[in-house]
Amino acid sequence: MAAALLASDAAGQALPEHMFAGAHAGAVGLRVHRNTVLGALSHALRLAFPAVDKLVGEAFFDRMAVDYARARPPAAPQLDEYGRDFPDFIAGFPGTETLPYLRGLAQFEWLFAELARCRAEPGFTGPSLQLEGGVRLRFAAPLRLHAARFPVEPLRAAILAGDAQALAAIDLQRGGDCHYALWRSEQGVNLRPVSAASARFLAAVYAGGDAATALAAAASAGGPGDIAIAQLLAQEIVPAGFVQVSATPAG
Repeated sequence: MAAALLASDAAGQALPEHMFAGAHAGAVGLRVHRNTVLGALSHALRLAFPAVDKLVGEAFFDRMAVDYARARPPAAPQLDEYGRDFPDFIAGFPGTETLPYLRGLAQFEWLFAELARCRAEPGFTGPSLQLEGGVRLRFAAPLRLHAARFPVEPLRAAILAGDAQALAAIDLQRGGDCHYALWRSEQGVNLRPVSAASARFLAAVYAGGDAATALAAAASAGGPGDIAIAQLLAQEIVPAGFVQVSATPAG
């Protein structure tokens, strides 16, 4: 029955006559349930990927969602994790040839949806980092880092706001390196664009590295020297909403 619900062809939708005998073929009675199942799965994806939905339009999104449901039906009775590989599935989907950033946008939206489901930890309960001079950085949890080839954060914001002028101002023809830090707080999902150096610094911190390891990781991104790296981190990391700075009194 599950296979018949998700089948797209008449042969696959047919049910054994000896089990579903009646005035009408079993497939006829199953039709309403098929629409309910596929509609529910499409709705679950629509909630997780609102900007993708708005960008391509409701009808086209439903086509992608139904094809995805038939190819990769949910493996659990709850749908929180349903759609994790949807970005990979829609990459190169027929009709999206002019949207090379679609997969990256969908990946970004999934990260938003994933963090939105996380429980916000009170205070700064993530890793901590001891710096010279008694300064300690305490980080928020959970925090995720995201790297993209396109500026997916302003793209998502412009699409959801319906701001055609802002959308037109975004250069989507040339890929590049865009890095974002996203974290969950009691207020919801927060976001901050960061440089490649800051992204590597944060990745090292959340992997359990000490200050020397994190600074070396930041320097490996290339670009400015050690002093400039420290200044960059002071500008991007210290004022960020995902870090708390404290100092141990001297003496």
